[in-house]
Amino acid sequence: MMITMKTAKSMSVVFGSMAVVAIAASFLHPPKAVAEQPRGPDAPSVGVMQARMVKMAPKMALPGTVMSRNDSQLASEVEGRVEWVAEVGTIVKANDVVARVDARLANLQLSSDRANVARLEAQLRFDRDQAGRMDNLFSQNAIAKSTRDQAKSTKDMDTAALAQAQASYKRSQYELTHGEIRAPFDGRVVARLINAGEYATPGKPIVRLVDVGSLEVSVPTPIDTARYIAENSLLTVDIGGKPVPAKVRAIVPVGDIASRMIEVRLILPAGSALVGDAVKVMLPSALPHDVLAVPRDALVLREENTYVFKVDKKGQAQRVAVETGAEEGALVEVKGPVAAGERIIVRGAERLEAGQKVHAVKAS
Repeated sequence: MMITMKTAKSMSVVFGSMAVVAIAASFLHPPKAVAEQPRGPDAPSVGVMQARMVKMAPKMALPGTVMSRNDSQLASEVEGRVEWVAEVGTIVKANDVVARVDARLANLQLSSDRANVARLEAQLRFDRDQAGRMDNLFSQNAIAKSTRDQAKSTKDMDTAALAQAQASYKRSQYELTHGEIRAPFDGRVVARLINAGEYATPGKPIVRLVDVGSLEVSVPTPIDTARYIAENSLLTVDIGGKPVPAKVRAIVPVGDIASRMIEVRLILPAGSALVGDAVKVMLPSALPHDVLAVPRDALVLREENTYVFKVDKKGQAQRVAVETGAEEGALVEVKGPVAAGERIIVRGAERLEAGQKVHAVKAS
């Protein structure tokens, strides 16, 4: 069959019109599968760790006080007018001068004792020679025995007097050098107990020096609790709501008869507290036993309850209420519908809703 040029042109126009209509129809009436495809938000990524069974001991919080291992009131060893005292807040090293007593009287006394020693040394040299001469004359029967004995006695008395003068001279030297009160350890001057111009006497405190870099906690502890504590073990100290690990340095093995309490000393990291701070020490009150524990970061605290989020097999976050118990480092005992091995959200749980789809990754 022959198709003329005119017929072909007409068919092309018809087919072109049909294509335009089909394209327009596809925009006005999209396929059903495409129109109904959901486009919800992406599942948030959360960090998870497994709940696990660990050994923990129940703990009780006892009040303690932050102290310095080196806290001294430095006194003067000599008498005199105070010439200078270090300012409050001054940081000093061991052997640095923190106060000074006027040394003029000490210098005068030292000069007097030095002269007295020189005088007695000269006198003793003469008396020794004299005693030797008297001894020779006595051996020749030229003098009486009493004369010889008198010369010997004079020499012996001069020897004793010289020894006494030398002791006084050394004392004067000591007082002169100790007119400067020096720090026995590194620390900070926290109080002036005497000001410049006042008179110091031996034993009277002049400054208070505290080593703020060597901190300890002193906590009175019931004697019955001592059996659950060991020296060099780690305990948790609550300082203003912040948990700080502290090592037990000493358990003083002497209790107070009235209170039945003993003292426990724990070493704190430098700079973690101030001397005199009131703290709480978490002490074990029983032997450790198996408990289910989760990281502390997994806890979501609300006014009405404490929750954790766990990830189920469908990848959904399930919120469950729990009760907390003992603590050990970063782990907290929980009681509730949580089993060992379940994935617990420890990062990103604050904004989750129950049943929300999540992308769980292992937390480091």
